[in-house]
Amino acid sequence: MALPVNRGIPAPLLLVLFCALSLFRASYAQPALPLTLGCSWPFQTTPDSLNVMYPDANAIYWTTPYVLLPSSRIEVKGDFFPARFLSINTYNTLGESLSSTYDIQFILDRGSQNPFLDPSAKGGSFHATIVPSPVAGTSAPTPPAGSDILYGPHVNQYGFSQGYVVIRAYIPNGQVSRSELPKLTISLAGHTLATVSPCTKPSSSLRLLLYNALIRYWDGQINPPGASEPDQLMFRPPLASQAGGAFPNDYNKYVVTGMTYQKGVIAVVRGLGATVPRFGRNDYPRLRGQELRYWSLCNYDHIFPFPVVEQSGQPSCAADDQTALDSSGYYTYVVAAPADIPTNARTDKTVTILPWGRTRFEKALIFRNMLPDSSFTMTAQTANIKCADPKQSIEQNAACTANVMGPYYPEATYCQKTVYEQGGWQACFQSPTRVEPNKSS
Repeated sequence: MALPVNRGIPAPLLLVLFCALSLFRASYAQPALPLTLGCSWPFQTTPDSLNVMYPDANAIYWTTPYVLLPSSRIEVKGDFFPARFLSINTYNTLGESLSSTYDIQFILDRGSQNPFLDPSAKGGSFHATIVPSPVAGTSAPTPPAGSDILYGPHVNQYGFSQGYVVIRAYIPNGQVSRSELPKLTISLAGHTLATVSPCTKPSSSLRLLLYNALIRYWDGQINPPGASEPDQLMFRPPLASQAGGAFPNDYNKYVVTGMTYQKGVIAVVRGLGATVPRFGRNDYPRLRGQELRYWSLCNYDHIFPFPVVEQSGQPSCAADDQTALDSSGYYTYVVAAPADIPTNARTDKTVTILPWGRTRFEKALIFRNMLPDSSFTMTAQTANIKCADPKQSIEQNAACTANVMGPYYPEATYCQKTVYEQGGWQACFQSPTRVEPNKSS
Protein backbone atom coordinates (compact mmCIF):
# COMPACT_ATOMS: atom_id res chain seq x y z
CA MET A 1 0.00 0.00 0.00
CA ALA A 2 1.43 3.38 -0.98
CA LEU A 3 2.01 5.86 1.79
CA PRO A 4 0.03 9.10 1.38
CA VAL A 5 2.44 11.94 0.67
CA ASN A 6 1.64 15.59 0.00
CA ARG A 7 4.01 16.23 -2.88
CA GLY A 8 3.53 19.98 -2.42
CA ILE A 9 5.78 19.76 0.68
CA PRO A 10 9.52 19.39 -0.10
CA ALA A 11 11.13 16.27 1.40
CA PRO A 12 13.73 18.36 3.30
CA LEU A 13 10.94 20.30 4.95
CA LEU A 14 9.27 17.05 5.98
CA LEU A 15 12.63 16.06 7.43
CA VAL A 16 12.84 19.24 9.49
CA LEU A 17 9.29 18.74 10.73
CA PHE A 18 10.12 15.17 11.76
CA CYS A 19 13.24 16.26 13.64
CA ALA A 20 11.36 19.10 15.30
CA LEU A 21 8.62 16.69 16.39
CA SER A 22 11.21 14.25 17.70
CA LEU A 23 12.89 16.96 19.74
CA PHE A 24 9.59 18.28 21.04
CA ARG A 25 8.47 14.85 22.16
CA ALA A 26 11.87 14.05 23.70
CA SER A 27 11.83 17.26 25.73
CA TYR A 28 9.11 15.91 27.99
CA ALA A 29 11.44 13.16 29.23
CA GLN A 30 14.85 14.83 29.08
CA PRO A 31 16.44 18.09 27.94
CA ALA A 32 16.13 18.34 24.16
CA LEU A 33 19.16 19.33 22.09
CA PRO A 34 19.14 21.25 18.83
CA LEU A 35 21.27 18.74 16.88
CA THR A 36 20.09 15.29 17.95
CA LEU A 37 17.54 13.55 20.16
CA GLY A 38 17.75 14.06 23.91
CA CYS A 39 19.74 10.84 24.38
CA SER A 40 21.99 8.74 22.18
CA TRP A 41 21.33 5.36 20.54
CA PRO A 42 17.53 5.48 21.01
CA PHE A 43 16.86 2.78 18.39
CA GLN A 44 18.03 -0.81 18.82
CA THR A 45 17.79 -3.35 16.01
CA THR A 46 17.34 -7.00 16.95
CA PRO A 47 14.78 -9.60 15.83
CA ASP A 48 12.77 -8.70 18.94
CA SER A 49 12.82 -4.92 18.53
CA LEU A 50 13.51 -3.05 15.27
CA ASN A 51 13.59 -6.01 12.87
CA VAL A 52 14.15 -4.11 9.61
CA MET A 53 16.60 -3.75 6.68
CA TYR A 54 17.95 -7.32 6.56
CA PRO A 55 19.45 -7.48 10.07
CA ASP A 56 21.71 -10.34 11.08
CA ALA A 57 20.02 -11.95 14.09
CA ASN A 58 23.42 -12.54 15.71
CA ALA A 59 24.28 -8.85 15.82
CA ILE A 60 22.93 -5.81 17.67
CA TYR A 61 22.64 -2.44 15.94
CA TRP A 62 22.21 0.84 17.82
CA THR A 63 21.13 3.89 15.81
CA THR A 64 21.14 7.64 16.46
CA PRO A 65 19.52 10.04 13.96
CA TYR A 66 21.13 13.48 13.95
CA VAL A 67 21.20 16.90 12.32
CA LEU A 68 24.47 18.79 11.80
CA LEU A 69 25.07 22.38 10.78
CA PRO A 70 28.08 23.38 8.64
CA SER A 71 30.25 24.24 11.64
CA SER A 72 29.04 21.51 14.00
CA ARG A 73 30.36 18.05 14.82
CA ILE A 74 29.55 15.03 16.95
CA GLU A 75 32.27 13.22 18.87
CA VAL A 76 31.64 9.55 19.59
CA LYS A 77 33.58 8.52 22.69
CA GLY A 78 33.30 5.11 24.30
CA ASP A 79 34.90 1.98 25.70
CA PHE A 80 35.47 -1.34 23.99
CA PHE A 81 33.19 -4.20 24.98
CA PRO A 82 33.74 -7.87 24.07
CA ALA A 83 32.28 -8.97 20.72
CA ARG A 84 33.44 -10.77 17.58
CA PHE A 85 33.26 -7.44 15.70
CA LEU A 86 32.50 -3.77 16.43
CA SER A 87 32.00 -0.92 13.96
CA ILE A 88 30.73 2.64 13.59
CA ASN A 89 28.98 3.57 10.34
CA THR A 90 27.31 6.75 9.04
CA TYR A 91 24.39 6.80 6.57
CA ASN A 92 22.22 9.26 4.69
CA THR A 93 18.43 9.34 5.05
CA LEU A 94 18.01 6.59 2.44
CA GLY A 95 20.22 4.21 4.41
CA GLU A 96 23.16 4.45 2.00
CA SER A 97 26.57 4.05 3.66
CA LEU A 98 28.85 7.10 3.74
CA SER A 99 31.75 6.43 6.11
CA SER A 100 32.83 3.75 8.57
CA THR A 101 35.51 2.39 10.86
CA TYR A 102 35.84 -0.87 12.77
CA ASP A 103 37.43 -2.28 15.91
CA ILE A 104 41.10 -2.66 14.88
CA GLN A 105 40.98 0.77 13.19
CA PHE A 106 39.45 2.68 16.10
CA ILE A 107 41.45 5.72 17.16
CA LEU A 108 42.44 5.13 20.79
CA ASP A 109 42.36 7.58 23.64
CA ARG A 110 45.74 8.34 25.16
CA GLY A 111 47.00 5.47 27.32
CA SER A 112 44.46 2.95 25.96
CA GLN A 113 45.13 -0.43 24.40
CA ASN A 114 43.05 -2.15 21.75
CA PRO A 115 41.88 -5.56 23.02
CA PHE A 116 41.17 -6.68 19.43
CA LEU A 117 44.88 -6.31 18.70
CA ASP A 118 46.44 -7.02 22.10
CA PRO A 119 45.38 -10.37 23.64
CA SER A 120 46.59 -9.16 27.05
CA ALA A 121 44.41 -6.03 27.03
CA LYS A 122 41.09 -6.30 28.85
CA GLY A 123 39.65 -3.04 27.50
CA GLY A 124 40.35 0.51 26.39
CA SER A 125 38.60 3.60 25.06
CA PHE A 126 38.27 5.10 21.57
CA HIS A 127 36.79 8.08 19.78
CA ALA A 128 35.49 9.16 16.36
CA THR A 129 34.24 12.51 15.06
CA ILE A 130 31.29 12.94 12.68
CA VAL A 131 31.24 15.99 10.40
CA PRO A 132 29.29 16.80 7.20
CA SER A 133 30.83 15.46 4.00
CA PRO A 134 32.83 18.11 2.13
CA VAL A 135 31.32 16.98 -1.19
CA ALA A 136 27.72 16.71 -2.36
CA GLY A 137 26.10 13.51 -3.54
CA THR A 138 25.18 10.13 -2.10
CA SER A 139 28.81 9.16 -1.45
CA ALA A 140 31.53 10.67 0.72
CA PRO A 141 35.31 10.79 0.31
CA THR A 142 37.59 8.49 2.27
CA PRO A 143 38.70 10.25 5.48
CA PRO A 144 42.43 10.98 5.83
CA ALA A 145 44.53 8.00 6.95
CA GLY A 146 44.90 7.86 10.72
CA SER A 147 42.12 10.39 11.22
CA ASP A 148 39.18 9.89 13.56
CA ILE A 149 36.87 11.65 11.07
CA LEU A 150 33.70 10.01 9.77
CA TYR A 151 31.66 11.86 7.16
CA GLY A 152 27.91 12.28 7.37
CA PRO A 153 25.76 13.66 4.53
CA HIS A 154 26.79 16.89 2.79
CA VAL A 155 25.08 20.09 3.97
CA ASN A 156 22.00 20.48 1.78
CA GLN A 157 20.48 23.56 0.18
CA TYR A 158 18.55 24.25 3.38
CA GLY A 159 21.75 24.55 5.42
CA PHE A 160 21.91 21.32 7.40
CA SER A 161 23.12 17.71 7.20
CA GLN A 162 20.77 14.98 8.43
CA GLY A 163 21.81 11.36 8.76
CA TYR A 164 22.25 8.32 10.96
CA VAL A 165 25.15 6.88 12.90
CA VAL A 166 25.04 3.14 13.71
CA ILE A 167 27.13 1.05 16.10
CA ARG A 168 27.22 -2.69 15.37
CA ALA A 169 28.30 -5.56 17.56
CA TYR A 170 28.43 -9.06 16.03
CA ILE A 171 28.23 -11.96 18.49
CA PRO A 172 28.60 -9.92 21.69
CA ASN A 173 30.47 -11.94 24.30
CA GLY A 174 27.90 -11.47 27.03
CA GLN A 175 25.02 -9.08 27.63
CA VAL A 176 25.65 -5.51 26.45
CA SER A 177 24.30 -2.87 28.80
CA ARG A 178 23.10 0.35 27.18
CA SER A 179 25.32 2.21 29.64
CA GLU A 180 28.33 0.64 27.88
CA LEU A 181 27.52 2.44 24.62
CA PRO A 182 29.50 5.58 23.68
CA LYS A 183 28.46 9.07 24.68
CA LEU A 184 27.99 11.76 22.03
CA THR A 185 29.47 15.22 22.51
CA ILE A 186 27.93 17.91 20.29
CA SER A 187 29.81 21.09 19.42
CA LEU A 188 29.04 24.11 17.29
CA ALA A 189 31.74 26.43 15.93
CA GLY A 190 34.25 24.90 18.35
CA HIS A 191 32.03 25.34 21.42
CA THR A 192 30.73 22.29 23.27
CA LEU A 193 26.96 22.35 23.57
CA ALA A 194 26.34 19.14 25.50
CA THR A 195 27.39 15.55 26.09
CA VAL A 196 24.56 13.10 25.47
CA SER A 197 24.43 9.82 27.38
CA PRO A 198 22.88 6.62 25.99
CA CYS A 199 19.11 6.32 26.34
CA THR A 200 18.17 4.21 29.31
CA LYS A 201 15.81 2.13 27.16
CA PRO A 202 15.09 1.82 23.42
CA SER A 203 12.59 4.25 21.89
CA SER A 204 9.58 3.13 19.90
CA SER A 205 10.74 1.87 16.54
CA LEU A 206 7.58 2.93 14.71
CA ARG A 207 8.62 6.57 14.31
CA LEU A 208 11.98 5.72 12.73
CA LEU A 209 10.46 3.09 10.45
CA LEU A 210 7.69 5.38 9.20
CA TYR A 211 10.16 8.17 8.57
CA ASN A 212 12.48 5.94 6.57
CA ALA A 213 9.51 4.59 4.59
CA LEU A 214 8.42 8.15 3.81
CA ILE A 215 11.87 9.14 2.53
CA ARG A 216 12.13 5.95 0.46
CA TYR A 217 8.69 6.47 -1.06
CA TRP A 218 9.55 10.05 -1.93
CA ASP A 219 12.74 8.99 -3.70
CA GLY A 220 11.27 5.91 -5.35
CA GLN A 221 13.34 3.49 -3.26
CA ILE A 222 10.62 1.08 -2.14
CA ASN A 223 11.12 -1.89 -4.44
CA PRO A 224 8.62 -4.78 -4.39
CA PRO A 225 9.90 -8.33 -4.83
CA GLY A 226 10.91 -8.88 -8.43
CA ALA A 227 9.67 -11.50 -10.84
CA SER A 228 13.08 -12.16 -12.37
CA GLU A 229 14.19 -15.04 -10.14
CA PRO A 230 15.02 -18.28 -11.98
CA ASP A 231 13.19 -21.50 -11.12
CA GLN A 232 16.27 -22.75 -9.26
CA LEU A 233 18.22 -21.31 -6.33
CA MET A 234 21.30 -19.40 -7.50
CA PHE A 235 23.50 -17.42 -5.12
CA ARG A 236 25.15 -14.38 -6.72
CA PRO A 237 26.12 -10.84 -5.65
CA PRO A 238 23.36 -8.24 -5.51
CA LEU A 239 23.64 -5.68 -8.29
CA ALA A 240 24.63 -2.15 -7.29
CA SER A 241 21.06 -0.95 -7.84
CA GLN A 242 19.82 -3.58 -5.35
CA ALA A 243 22.55 -3.33 -2.71
CA GLY A 244 22.27 0.28 -1.54
CA GLY A 245 19.74 1.87 0.76
CA ALA A 246 19.37 -0.93 3.32
CA PHE A 247 21.94 0.28 5.88
CA PRO A 248 24.67 -2.13 4.68
CA ASN A 249 27.62 -3.09 6.83
CA ASP A 250 30.70 -1.90 4.92
CA TYR A 251 32.73 -4.88 6.15
CA ASN A 252 30.34 -7.55 4.90
CA LYS A 253 29.75 -8.67 1.36
CA TYR A 254 26.80 -10.77 0.38
CA VAL A 255 25.68 -13.35 -2.11
CA VAL A 256 21.92 -13.76 -2.34
CA THR A 257 19.14 -15.81 -3.88
CA GLY A 258 15.39 -15.40 -3.89
CA MET A 259 13.09 -18.20 -2.73
CA THR A 260 9.47 -19.03 -3.49
CA TYR A 261 7.41 -21.45 -1.42
CA GLN A 262 5.80 -24.57 -2.83
CA LYS A 263 4.09 -27.09 -0.58
CA GLY A 264 6.26 -30.09 0.20
CA VAL A 265 9.41 -28.41 -1.16
CA ILE A 266 12.44 -27.34 0.91
CA ALA A 267 15.66 -25.47 0.16
CA VAL A 268 19.00 -27.18 0.74
CA VAL A 269 22.24 -25.18 0.91
CA ARG A 270 25.67 -26.80 1.18
CA GLY A 271 29.26 -25.56 1.18
CA LEU A 272 32.59 -25.57 2.98
CA GLY A 273 32.63 -23.49 6.15
CA ALA A 274 35.43 -20.92 6.38
CA THR A 275 37.50 -20.76 9.56
CA VAL A 276 36.71 -17.92 12.00
CA PRO A 277 38.29 -16.58 15.22
CA ARG A 278 37.41 -17.81 18.66
CA PHE A 279 37.31 -15.76 21.82
CA GLY A 280 40.59 -15.56 23.72
CA ARG A 281 41.43 -15.21 27.40
CA ASN A 282 40.58 -11.50 27.40
CA ASP A 283 37.07 -12.28 26.03
CA TYR A 284 37.90 -10.68 22.66
CA PRO A 285 38.47 -12.63 19.41
CA ARG A 286 41.94 -13.94 18.66
CA LEU A 287 42.55 -12.41 15.23
CA ARG A 288 45.23 -14.66 13.85
CA GLY A 289 45.18 -17.06 10.89
CA GLN A 290 41.43 -17.27 10.23
CA GLU A 291 39.88 -17.08 6.76
CA LEU A 292 36.96 -14.82 7.74
CA ARG A 293 36.03 -12.74 10.75
CA TYR A 294 32.42 -13.96 10.49
CA TRP A 295 29.92 -15.65 8.18
CA SER A 296 26.23 -16.50 8.36
CA LEU A 297 23.18 -17.58 6.39
CA CYS A 298 19.92 -15.71 7.04
CA ASN A 299 16.41 -15.87 5.59
CA TYR A 300 14.36 -12.67 5.09
CA ASP A 301 10.91 -11.62 3.96
CA HIS A 302 11.71 -9.84 0.71
CA ILE A 303 9.19 -7.07 1.26
CA PHE A 304 9.65 -3.72 3.00
CA PRO A 305 10.85 -3.36 5.76
CA PHE A 306 12.81 -6.59 5.00
CA PRO A 307 12.74 -8.36 8.42
CA VAL A 308 14.65 -11.50 9.26
CA VAL A 309 12.21 -14.41 9.38
CA GLU A 310 11.09 -15.58 12.80
CA GLN A 311 9.05 -18.67 13.53
CA SER A 312 7.96 -19.67 17.05
CA GLY A 313 10.51 -17.19 18.42
CA GLN A 314 13.40 -18.69 16.45
CA PRO A 315 15.16 -16.35 13.99
CA SER A 316 15.89 -17.92 10.61
CA CYS A 317 19.54 -16.94 10.80
CA ALA A 318 22.56 -19.05 11.72
CA ALA A 319 26.01 -17.63 12.45
CA ASP A 320 29.14 -19.67 11.82
CA ASP A 321 29.28 -20.83 15.43
CA GLN A 322 25.62 -21.91 15.30
CA THR A 323 26.08 -23.93 12.09
CA ALA A 324 26.67 -27.68 12.21
CA LEU A 325 29.61 -29.00 10.19
CA ASP A 326 30.33 -32.53 9.05
CA SER A 327 33.68 -34.29 9.47
CA SER A 328 34.97 -32.60 6.29
CA GLY A 329 34.02 -29.11 7.49
CA TYR A 330 30.96 -28.74 5.23
CA TYR A 331 27.67 -27.22 6.35
CA THR A 332 24.22 -28.36 5.21
CA TYR A 333 21.25 -26.03 5.73
CA VAL A 334 17.65 -27.08 5.29
CA VAL A 335 15.20 -24.19 4.99
CA ALA A 336 11.67 -25.47 5.44
CA ALA A 337 8.17 -24.83 6.71
CA PRO A 338 7.37 -26.90 9.82
CA ALA A 339 5.30 -29.51 7.94
CA ASP A 340 7.97 -29.88 5.27
CA ILE A 341 11.00 -30.64 7.46
CA PRO A 342 12.34 -34.10 6.53
CA THR A 343 12.48 -36.55 9.41
CA ASN A 344 16.11 -37.44 8.74
CA ALA A 345 17.08 -33.75 8.67
CA ARG A 346 15.69 -33.33 12.20
CA THR A 347 17.89 -36.11 13.55
CA ASP A 348 21.06 -35.38 11.56
CA LYS A 349 23.59 -33.55 13.76
CA THR A 350 25.43 -32.25 10.67
CA VAL A 351 22.33 -30.39 9.41
CA THR A 352 21.21 -26.90 10.46
CA ILE A 353 17.48 -26.24 10.02
CA LEU A 354 16.23 -22.71 9.34
CA PRO A 355 12.53 -21.75 9.42
CA TRP A 356 10.89 -20.77 6.14
CA GLY A 357 8.47 -18.34 7.79
CA ARG A 358 5.28 -17.00 6.19
CA THR A 359 4.85 -18.88 2.94
CA ARG A 360 2.92 -16.15 1.12
CA PHE A 361 5.98 -13.87 1.02
CA GLU A 362 8.93 -14.14 -1.33
CA LYS A 363 12.19 -14.74 0.54
CA ALA A 364 15.73 -13.42 0.23
CA LEU A 365 18.36 -15.90 1.43
CA ILE A 366 21.60 -14.03 2.20
CA PHE A 367 25.03 -15.54 2.79
CA ARG A 368 27.42 -13.08 4.52
CA ASN A 369 31.21 -12.96 4.50
CA MET A 370 33.02 -10.50 6.77
CA LEU A 371 36.62 -9.26 6.62
CA PRO A 372 38.50 -12.05 4.82
CA ASP A 373 42.18 -12.59 5.45
CA SER A 374 44.28 -11.07 2.66
CA SER A 375 45.37 -14.55 1.57
CA PHE A 376 41.80 -15.90 1.36
CA THR A 377 40.09 -14.93 -1.90
CA MET A 378 37.33 -17.53 -2.36
CA THR A 379 34.86 -15.12 -0.85
CA ALA A 380 31.73 -13.07 -1.45
CA GLN A 381 34.08 -10.06 -1.52
CA THR A 382 35.86 -11.38 -4.61
CA ALA A 383 32.55 -12.41 -6.18
CA ASN A 384 31.16 -8.89 -5.71
CA ILE A 385 34.13 -7.53 -7.66
CA LYS A 386 34.10 -10.09 -10.47
CA CYS A 387 30.53 -11.36 -10.73
CA ALA A 388 28.09 -8.46 -10.23
CA ASP A 389 27.69 -7.65 -13.93
CA PRO A 390 24.32 -6.06 -14.81
CA LYS A 391 24.88 -7.04 -18.46
CA GLN A 392 25.05 -10.73 -17.53
CA SER A 393 22.13 -12.98 -16.65
CA ILE A 394 21.43 -14.25 -13.14
CA GLU A 395 22.65 -17.67 -14.26
CA GLN A 396 25.92 -16.23 -15.59
CA ASN A 397 26.60 -14.20 -12.44
CA ALA A 398 25.81 -17.25 -10.29
CA ALA A 399 28.17 -19.44 -12.33
CA CYS A 400 30.89 -16.80 -11.96
CA THR A 401 30.28 -16.69 -8.18
CA ALA A 402 30.51 -20.49 -7.91
CA ASN A 403 33.78 -20.45 -9.82
CA VAL A 404 35.25 -17.68 -7.62
CA MET A 405 34.18 -19.18 -4.28
CA GLY A 406 34.98 -22.79 -5.16
CA PRO A 407 34.09 -25.19 -2.33
CA TYR A 408 33.05 -22.21 -0.14
CA TYR A 409 30.20 -21.38 -2.54
CA PRO A 410 26.75 -21.97 -0.96
CA GLU A 411 25.42 -24.42 -3.56
CA ALA A 412 21.65 -24.54 -3.25
CA THR A 413 18.67 -26.39 -4.64
CA TYR A 414 14.94 -26.81 -4.18
CA CYS A 415 14.10 -30.34 -3.13
CA GLN A 416 11.00 -32.41 -2.50
CA LYS A 417 10.69 -33.43 1.14
CA THR A 418 10.19 -37.04 0.04
CA VAL A 419 13.38 -37.00 -2.05
CA TYR A 420 15.39 -35.77 0.96
CA GLU A 421 13.85 -38.43 3.20
CA GLN A 422 14.80 -41.14 0.72
CA GLY A 423 18.36 -40.06 -0.04
CA GLY A 424 19.41 -37.08 2.07
CA TRP A 425 20.96 -33.90 0.69
CA GLN A 426 22.87 -35.91 -1.93
CA ALA A 427 19.62 -36.99 -3.58
CA CYS A 428 18.40 -33.37 -3.62
CA PHE A 429 21.32 -32.23 -5.76
CA GLN A 430 20.92 -35.26 -8.04
CA SER A 431 17.17 -34.64 -8.52
CA PRO A 432 16.55 -30.92 -8.03
CA THR A 433 13.01 -29.52 -8.05
CA ARG A 434 12.08 -26.43 -10.03
CA VAL A 435 9.73 -23.87 -8.49
CA GLU A 436 7.98 -21.17 -10.46
CA PRO A 437 8.91 -17.72 -9.03
CA ASN A 438 6.21 -15.68 -7.29
CA LYS A 439 3.88 -18.66 -7.08
CA SER A 440 3.01 -19.37 -3.46
CA SER A 441 0.74 -21.89 -1.83
